[in-house]
Amino acid sequence: MISATDERPGRASKEKARMSSMSAAQARQWLRYWRNSLADAESGSGAMSRKALSDYHKVPAAIIGRGRLDKESAPLQALFAEVPAETLFIKVVLRPAAFLIKQQHEHSKSAFSGFPEAITPVICPIWLSREGEFLPAGRPHIPRDLLSPQYDDKFTLASVQDFDRFLDTQTLQVYSEQEASALFSQRAEPAEENTLWHDYVASARELFKLCDRALLKARYTSQQGGYLKKAEDSVSGSYQILKLYDWLADCEDALPLAQSFALENNAKHLPCTSALSQLVARAGHSGSRFSLAAAQRDALAQVMAMQPGEILAVNGPPGTGKTTFVLSVVASLWVEAAWKESQPPLIIAASTNNQAVTNIIEAFGKDFEENDDPLSGRWLPEVKSYGGYFPAGSLENEAAKHYHTPSFYKCLENEDYIDRAESAFLNRAQTALQDKSLDRVQAVKQRIWNDINAGYQLMAELEVSWQQFEQVRIRYQQADPVKTQAALQAGLLHLREDIAGVEKSLAAWLTFCADESLLLTLLNVVPAVASKRRANRKQLIKNDFSPLARSLVERCDAEQLEPALESWLTQQREAVGDLQRQIAQAHELQEQYQQSKAAWLQLCAPFSNTAEAPSLEEIDRALDRSVRFRLFQLAVHYWEARWLLDYRQHDRDMLIKNRNGNDAQGLKAVRARWARRMSLTPCIVSTLYSLPGHMTYKVFESEGVFNNEYLINEIDLLIVDEAGQVAPDVAAASFALAKRALIIGDVHQIQPVSNQLPAMDIGNLMQHQLLANAADYDELCQQGRSVVSGSVMRIAQQASRYHYLPGAEAGIFLREHRRCYDEIISFCNALCYHGLLEPKRGSAADAKTPPPFPALGYLHIDGLAESPPAGSRINRLEANTIAEWLAAKRHELETFYKAKLEDIVGVVTPFKAQEQLIAEACKQRGIEVGRTEGKMTIGTVHALQGAERKIVLFSAVYSRHSNGKFIDKDNSMLNVAVSRAKESFLVFGDMEAIDAAPRGTPRHLLGEYLARRADSELIFSVGARPDLLLSCREPRVINDAEAHDACLTGILQLAQQRVVIVSPWVSLSRLRESGLLSAMQQAAGREIAVELYTDYRFNTFTNNRYDEEKSVQFNACCTALAAHGIAVHVVNKVHSKLLMADHNFICIGSYNWASAQRQGEYKNFETSLLYSGDLKEEIRIQLASLQARIRSEFAAEMA
Repeated sequence: MISATDERPGRASKEKARMSSMSAAQARQWLRYWRNSLADAESGSGAMSRKALSDYHKVPAAIIGRGRLDKESAPLQALFAEVPAETLFIKVVLRPAAFLIKQQHEHSKSAFSGFPEAITPVICPIWLSREGEFLPAGRPHIPRDLLSPQYDDKFTLASVQDFDRFLDTQTLQVYSEQEASALFSQRAEPAEENTLWHDYVASARELFKLCDRALLKARYTSQQGGYLKKAEDSVSGSYQILKLYDWLADCEDALPLAQSFALENNAKHLPCTSALSQLVARAGHSGSRFSLAAAQRDALAQVMAMQPGEILAVNGPPGTGKTTFVLSVVASLWVEAAWKESQPPLIIAASTNNQAVTNIIEAFGKDFEENDDPLSGRWLPEVKSYGGYFPAGSLENEAAKHYHTPSFYKCLENEDYIDRAESAFLNRAQTALQDKSLDRVQAVKQRIWNDINAGYQLMAELEVSWQQFEQVRIRYQQADPVKTQAALQAGLLHLREDIAGVEKSLAAWLTFCADESLLLTLLNVVPAVASKRRANRKQLIKNDFSPLARSLVERCDAEQLEPALESWLTQQREAVGDLQRQIAQAHELQEQYQQSKAAWLQLCAPFSNTAEAPSLEEIDRALDRSVRFRLFQLAVHYWEARWLLDYRQHDRDMLIKNRNGNDAQGLKAVRARWARRMSLTPCIVSTLYSLPGHMTYKVFESEGVFNNEYLINEIDLLIVDEAGQVAPDVAAASFALAKRALIIGDVHQIQPVSNQLPAMDIGNLMQHQLLANAADYDELCQQGRSVVSGSVMRIAQQASRYHYLPGAEAGIFLREHRRCYDEIISFCNALCYHGLLEPKRGSAADAKTPPPFPALGYLHIDGLAESPPAGSRINRLEANTIAEWLAAKRHELETFYKAKLEDIVGVVTPFKAQEQLIAEACKQRGIEVGRTEGKMTIGTVHALQGAERKIVLFSAVYSRHSNGKFIDKDNSMLNVAVSRAKESFLVFGDMEAIDAAPRGTPRHLLGEYLARRADSELIFSVGARPDLLLSCREPRVINDAEAHDACLTGILQLAQQRVVIVSPWVSLSRLRESGLLSAMQQAAGREIAVELYTDYRFNTFTNNRYDEEKSVQFNACCTALAAHGIAVHVVNKVHSKLLMADHNFICIGSYNWASAQRQGEYKNFETSLLYSGDLKEEIRIQLASLQARIRSEFAAEMA
């Protein structure tokens, strides 16, 4: 009979199984949602190439209006050509209108460079039946890539805001797959009049009206009709991912990691694993020069303790050593497997794009240290890197020129190479290990393993020795045996003195009693005799007893005196024994401490030369640079030996070919092939788009027929790098291939670009039963799993079981920053990281060789921001000035950095069109531009993501004529741009536009940081503004102080109504000395309005602090000028140096009109350009910008 208590475990087990089954089902719903979202996104781009559009089936507009293809029509037949006969309908993408870019016929080139070749402004997801009937599968929409705002501000036709408003007004009926199936099953023939479809088409036409049709008409030619394509045929980029998603839909195996990715949301976190608890496990390191930083070490310990199904987020802000950390992870896992003599771990590092993954593979090629040590480098010929690169098949030929691709590994597996490799390996081994008897690979492998084991044993001994020493040290510090021993010895001496005194007193008493006559004892009843005896006793006690003995017998009669003293002596003799034992224990502890310290010092001697005992943390750091790096070097050659031995032992199995001469594709053969690859290179790098296609094997189905299967739960560690910019739908499928995932990235850098809108995403989530109602959407988005706002990094933060640093995101947080000077990274720290980063490089001002330009600097450019019709912005003067500055500074920079200018500097701008302008201007001045080594990278922040340069120039583009919020849309743009600069981040642009950004925005914070140092401003002559040249005669060039003063004097004399001087600084004495004050006063006397705009901060602060004395002088200056008839406007943040008169003159340059030094060593060579003509609108804009920032005014006093 089963008792109730016996039933409980069974019930609990069933309940656990039921919950597990529910979780698995929910995880599969997420996988389905991501799959369909990815397919929609791939088929949902509005801008495309001519070739891509040519892959569609063209259909006349009348067919679209009717909602039905003729049953015998070519498009219908083609769309169903490979569809199983039992399938009643398929999903297709309808693009009801298409436009091709206009051509320059004489050259057959686009007339509008930079514009997409083809545009399809509206996309309609529809069901298409075998009978040719159309049925709405989703709402018509304008593709997200054609809606503003865009991250890189590319070509757009409408705005997200307008599209959202449109969607709010529409109530179209669309059909799910199940509803479409039911409807088509009921119909033998298509409906003659499809009212529902007519409403759908009408909605699409209304939607098209939101687009900028004038722009389309001006630059594109309508193709008169629509285009159809099967939905799954529109997803070429994601083909391998979608294939895996579809295979997983039928897979019944448990997918622990994919389930964690879909469902884990850890609000409570476990304590982080101690780095020292994993001291032995952290067995590999990439070099001998530097140790891991504390946070890197902690992160590595956490990785080494990961369990199957676990996702660990490592938040890596810029310059915190993410690459070094990854190398140590790979090295440690590779060394560990060598020590255990197991199979090499299958480690895959992946990301979302080729740039990100090539950054990783290049690190594996150059960042593992190689030096003159005989163990260094590879002992196998032709193997140059520690990583392999598995790109898409179409890219392999090009990639193979630079990296180890699949074909590389295959080429090595032949008898000729093996013979050469074995000979080279043995020669190198005999030299490195100094043993000529090592003439067999097996012997070398065993010798290397012995050395690896010795390294492990040494680290284990260090760990045990430290634990022993630490235990004794703690007891020693708590007990302080030296001081304790001294105190005990003093107490023992004092006690012995007391005992001796009492013993002597007792002896005196016994002698007294023995000497006393018997007669007196017998006559004690006589009062006089008794009194006499008491007096004698008292005299004895007084004269012969020690003070302690006297106190002990003070209240004792004669009979009690001896027992009292004997009792006390007995107790104190026992106390002496206790003290002696305590002294012995203290002495023993002192001996133990000295012995354990000596043992620790002896073991640490190779790693520390200090007399004091180093901490385990210090030794841990030293182990990175010594033992762990050597273990990695040994592991390299251990796995080389294993590779050679595997070939010799299993050469026939390795070279099994199928009938076509290709490698065997069965599970056993594929697993063995992966093991061989990982023996040569510990990490394989791939994009998430390509990875699924590399993780397959074949299963026999029937004669000549093999099915593709996937290596699920096979990858030991999946590393996703730059995970903050990886979309969930792109990555989720690959999690099914792995056991554990290490997610590295930064949510404060570039984020994924979504082609979907929230309204569409809500519908998809509800359709997949992941969202109950739209009101919960924002809460769901907090998990990071939405394809609109989520990322792999955000999901990993939710799924991480640990929270390393309070105030930071969940997971581990790498906080030590070493790339940039402190002045640079402090901006990013304030902008994004709440001050959690720890700058470690130091200040540029304290550098032994200070950089040639400020760490944070700017060149103020009074340019004009323009918005060409494509939507992107340009600033021609900025582009020209940047190119001129680079050309002018080439020699200085190349001399200082001893490198090519193109490798020293990178240029970042928010806008694609500006990127093209700058690139063109640089090319005209002999600067090589491109993405490869030796060419200057010029682009949006994406171009430098994951990279770094000594100097980064930032073209801000916006001006007071046309300011905008694009740069301030989120913090990531400036965070990425600034943190790429190791030594100088230099802003080229209208500083007043930057300063005008609202408080709390990224640009406002940047303006504050740029203003902190007086030497932040760059001095450089800016050329003529191209837009002003169109309406003005060629500007007059004005050089030096005398010419500028003469110009201002002349303008004051010529002006009819108004003269405005804009000078950031003002000095009354300089105005007097130059004679300008007199000229200004005379003009005011002619009733000319003379006005001076000057900056508050420049005139009242010294070294970024308010200066009371300076402020008093400034107020006195302004008061005096007002008394001379000159109106003074004190403005916040003035950078421009302008002179404007009436509507006809404007002078722009670098001359401080009201304060420049006219003579002496501080006199600068200044340049300005004087424009004349119809400048009314330009002057109006300049004055409006100034007047909006007025802080205080000193009105001119009438003469």
